[in-house]
Amino acid sequence: MVRPCIDHSGLSPSGRVSKRAREAWEKRELARLFDGMGDLRGEGPPQPTERERDLRQAQQLEALADRGMCPRKYRRMADELRAKHA
Repeated sequence: MVRPCIDHSGLSPSGRVSKRAREAWEKRELARLFDGMGDLRGEGPPQPTERERDLRQAQQLEALADRGMCPRKYRRMADELRAKHA
């Protein structure tokens, strides 16, 4: 994919540009570079619910306990998370 290069001629050689001029230049460049691509920020991936997050955390804690890392502490924490959503 060939991407168009950014034209830096809109910026001042000394690096000092007013806020209004910089915003106008950025708006022109974004329109030129990404015309027709829509909003590039998007919404991102869907986030898990609190229940899904806690149950996944409980699974991870159980796996750590099974491998010998703080078995009593991690099993207790996993049980607390599961009880919270039971």
